[in-house]
Amino acid sequence: MKLAVIVPVYKVKPYLRQCIESILSQSYQDLKVILVDDGSPDSCGAICDEYAARDPRILALHKPNGGQSSARNLALQHIDDCPLVTFLDSDDWLEPDIYQKGVSYLTVHPEVSIINYGYNLVTEEKTIPLIPAEEHLTRGEALLRYVATTSNIINTMVWSRIYRREVIDGLTFTEGCKWEDVVYALEALYRCTGGYHILPLVGVNYRSKRPGAMTSELLPDKRSLLWDIESAIQRYPDDAHFLALANTLATNCLWYHIKYLSSFTYSVAVGELERYLPIIEELKARPYLDAFHSASKVRKVKLFLAYPRTSFAIRTLVRTLLSRK
Repeated sequence: MKLAVIVPVYKVKPYLRQCIESILSQSYQDLKVILVDDGSPDSCGAICDEYAARDPRILALHKPNGGQSSARNLALQHIDDCPLVTFLDSDDWLEPDIYQKGVSYLTVHPEVSIINYGYNLVTEEKTIPLIPAEEHLTRGEALLRYVATTSNIINTMVWSRIYRREVIDGLTFTEGCKWEDVVYALEALYRCTGGYHILPLVGVNYRSKRPGAMTSELLPDKRSLLWDIESAIQRYPDDAHFLALANTLATNCLWYHIKYLSSFTYSVAVGELERYLPIIEELKARPYLDAFHSASKVRKVKLFLAYPRTSFAIRTLVRTLLSRK
């Protein structure tokens, strides 16, 4: 079965050759590699063309800069008849046999819609392997694990999965949203009709950038993510199950973001919290699922939804007291 590998490319000259070589040297060779030069100002476009001239499995596309979502969306228009699809970021690289092992499993198990695998978290100082236990999940189990937002494996990283074509047919990434993978992964999971299998393997070497200093100017504005989830809800207007899943995902994403805010000075953090209060009013009026399977954690989230200012003040106070010990 031919596997389409979608790679958006932008300003990654030091890493691009390693990425492409890791795809071409896979033990599984029945590939269509779609490199999308997203208006990169360096020589990335020329590198893409060089490899396309060398290997007929590669298609090099060029477009004005529009972001990773628009690059992936363009590539999705060119997967043709490939029955399997995956993604890779152009500053990462693959383990040699991961596509062979993933495709082999899907070939033997037609009842499985999505294959997931682990990854190495690569920093300048060290490499941390995240190797999952092998699991076979139903669609419902995978969805609950995903909206809990606590898994290192069943998460937003679309490059750690191989999808059957029918799961993502017609599905696109939201352009202009910094966290476009969140909704894409949710909808792909929701649309799948088969099982979800996790291979106990590392498949990708994920190059993690060293974070910069934490300042109020660099605080991420997660409202665009929450608005993207809201747009997804509108695409399923009469679907109570999707509403509950999406609202749970949005609530958990926001809850963890507010926890992160408590590490900033109180005045900065409170100012940020105020921006989210109208969204919290929407979230608490909708169903919330116990994806954690933890009564205490659910109580904390519901307390946060009911009394966001009070909940946040208590969390900040506790954190301050603990830091003084």
